[in-house]
Amino acid sequence: MSKKNKLIKFIDTIKFQIYFSMKDNLVFLTESELDRPLYRIFSFQRLEEIFQENKLTLVKPRLWEDPFENFILNSIGYLPDGREFQIGFRDNFYGQCWSLTKESDAMWRIYSPKKNGVKVKTTIRKLFTPLFQAGGKHTKNNGIMYNLSSFVGKVKYANTKTLTTMLKDEKRMSDRIFDQSGWGQASTFFFKRVAFQHEKEVRLIYNSQHDNQFDTFKFEIVPNDIFDEIVFDPRMNLSDYQEMRSKLLSWGYQNKIIQSGLYKIKTFTISLRSL
Repeated sequence: MSKKNKLIKFIDTIKFQIYFSMKDNLVFLTESELDRPLYRIFSFQRLEEIFQENKLTLVKPRLWEDPFENFILNSIGYLPDGREFQIGFRDNFYGQCWSLTKESDAMWRIYSPKKNGVKVKTTIRKLFTPLFQAGGKHTKNNGIMYNLSSFVGKVKYANTKTLTTMLKDEKRMSDRIFDQSGWGQASTFFFKRVAFQHEKEVRLIYNSQHDNQFDTFKFEIVPNDIFDEIVFDPRMNLSDYQEMRSKLLSWGYQNKIIQSGLYKIKTFTISLRSL
């Protein structure tokens, strides 16, 4: 992208952020946290796809491995007269999970099982801005403009009993499911069982507004603008790391590239008293 086009894109982004406040699209997150660093591990093949397409891909939460995901919108509801219903718009949503954890042995082993993964670093603001722009403009009855499609937030963790008890709170569930701003429905994706709290998740959620025929939703990004750093799996052998690093550079990536030093231990010395 030329310097002129970058400047135009930057100005457009600033105008968009001035015209629309992001604060109504933050879930369990404050504006002061938007510049916190975020991390996500991709396979190198997936990273290559991102650079080729200049797009990030969100998927429907029903494709996530945890069967407890989206437990609120997947639940069977009952109206005051006893009639049973299911929430038809639950399949309109797409999401992607990131982490506030900078380095974790468990995360490498879970998300880079073939030892060929790469960890991408960004910030909440940098990641969310292009999705926020993709969400478009909507008008409330009072004429105020807002975005009811794009959301970002921190996951709340609780035990199964606490989470299922939420379903019995009629006011709380009604407020979320019937919320006209979109925040309520989106917020249902930010609850997870305590067994997963080590992931310290931040999630992107996008409401497609019934345009849901595909299992994925893609939105445009500029990798050099979004990705501050790319870190390779600490278990990757040196020759593979060097080869993949060269590919990254050939794709035009200009920011920091390193291999995780998690398993690189220095030789330590100890001092003993003479006997």
